[in-house]
Amino acid sequence: MKHCKFLLAFILILCINGIAVAANIPTISVDELHPGMRGYAKTVIKGVNIETFDVEILGVTGSDVAGHNILIKASGPLIEKSGGIAQGMSGSPVYIDGRLAGAVAYGKAFSDPNYCFLTPIEEMLKMFENYEPRPSVFLPKNTPLMVSGFTDDGVQYLSDKLLPLGLKTYAVPTGNQDLSNVPLEPGSSIGVELVRGDLSIGAIGTVTWKDDDTGRILAFGHPFLQRGSADYFMTNAWIFASIPNMESSFKVGALGNLKGRISQDRATGIAGIINENPKVIPMFVSVTDKDRGLHRTASVQLITDEDLVPTLIDGVCYNTVNQAFDRRGGGTSRISFNITARGEDEGQINLKRENMFFNNADVAKATNGELAFACDMLMRNKFEKVTIFDVNVNVEITSGFEVAEIVSAKMPNKRFKPGDIVPLTIEFKPYRAANFTKQIEFKVPENQKTGPMNIIIRSGNAYVWLTKLIKKQKEEGTVAPNEEKKLQFKEFLQDFNEADRNNEIIVDILPNIKKNAGEKPANSGVPNPALTGFRTIIKGSKYKQKYPLDFIANGEVELTVPVGIK
Repeated sequence: MKHCKFLLAFILILCINGIAVAANIPTISVDELHPGMRGYAKTVIKGVNIETFDVEILGVTGSDVAGHNILIKASGPLIEKSGGIAQGMSGSPVYIDGRLAGAVAYGKAFSDPNYCFLTPIEEMLKMFENYEPRPSVFLPKNTPLMVSGFTDDGVQYLSDKLLPLGLKTYAVPTGNQDLSNVPLEPGSSIGVELVRGDLSIGAIGTVTWKDDDTGRILAFGHPFLQRGSADYFMTNAWIFASIPNMESSFKVGALGNLKGRISQDRATGIAGIINENPKVIPMFVSVTDKDRGLHRTASVQLITDEDLVPTLIDGVCYNTVNQAFDRRGGGTSRISFNITARGEDEGQINLKRENMFFNNADVAKATNGELAFACDMLMRNKFEKVTIFDVNVNVEITSGFEVAEIVSAKMPNKRFKPGDIVPLTIEFKPYRAANFTKQIEFKVPENQKTGPMNIIIRSGNAYVWLTKLIKKQKEEGTVAPNEEKKLQFKEFLQDFNEADRNNEIIVDILPNIKKNAGEKPANSGVPNPALTGFRTIIKGSKYKQKYPLDFIANGEVELTVPVGIK
């Protein structure tokens, strides 16, 4: 009977202590803590060597419902050297009476940096179970995103894009230390990486807890991005120094070798497992500066987070272009990219796009807008989940202004029959150069009715043309376009692949608008801009013809082609 009671008691202890017992790490609960208790914490402020600093318990705040925070005061030579509790120390394990109490997590900006709050270890362990959110009014002792391999402009561009997420970035040197034999253990530096390879984007914190049997890890003591279920790169890290700062000291370091994946990003910290690999998106960018014959490439792996992928791809592309161009100012760029992906319902997806862009202020920022849009369309579409397999980008850039305005268009003074070829001579005015002409041919539709056939000769820049069309409709009091039918995902993808390009001449038939309401346009099958939606207007009629150019065209002209019997 005694043996049975002992067995039941032992099972009960296992249930109460849960994972902590499985990891064979003694813990101390908030109920056992009281002011005046002393202990120590582990962290790294130089290289990979784990050091300790003294800790005194000042009190416990909160409740069982809202969660607890443990207020501590840190002291000792290490704290003096680091300038107090620094960003990057988040997750540093604190031990009281030899038992793990929690992780360094929260503080107050511009306050004494020797004081901070801990996240209790029992609340962090819940990340492996059914998790309940725990809000905090305190400032996380988190590390801003560190980026390496980025130019100053690249860092600023990325910062602007990540600002809505509340993330700040700063540049750090690329690390070249050998970290292959540096393990992750309580007190050691841990990296969370979003992009790795030739460029790196991530943050550094400290390991709080590790289960040697399962390889599970707890760190930070506060959220990183608070994405919930996550799939980030987990790395070790090298610390260059802890930099004192008036607002909050922070560690400067380099992310190291891939050690596993972070699977949870919650209010109480991050959790992951060693030797598991996250899903990745490989990306390759190649950029050539045509003026200098200089070539730059970037090969990276990105995490698969749907909300972050478009911004990360945008930032990587911009930085590589900026690095190759190595100047601020206007110019012309040509970009081609290919994105392969797979939709849960759509199946194999291939987005392939080529276009040219001109900007007289910052051509690098104008280059990858369509790339960012394509990634956003895939990752955040409302139809189905899409998995991106790889992204390949090629860019050519020059300080020259490879752009020309359409001045006029001419054709022979004669009648044309249905099916005839209409030779068109288009005059262009290039930037700071003499005018030139280009010959193209437009085929009259076989079913074209006799009478005047109005055609438009325009650039592929649909935005400029559509803006002018809308303005004209308002001036003429034309009715607003009707709402179009709801598109399917396949149609969005098709529209993107087939969209007009800035370096194309578009020739299309314009509708003959009748004055009497409800009367059918003369050109059957040709969209009437007064009666149809924007998508149909941009898409054009089934008779639309495209002509590629080796420069960007702007503007449009209209001609009337007489169609009839000669």
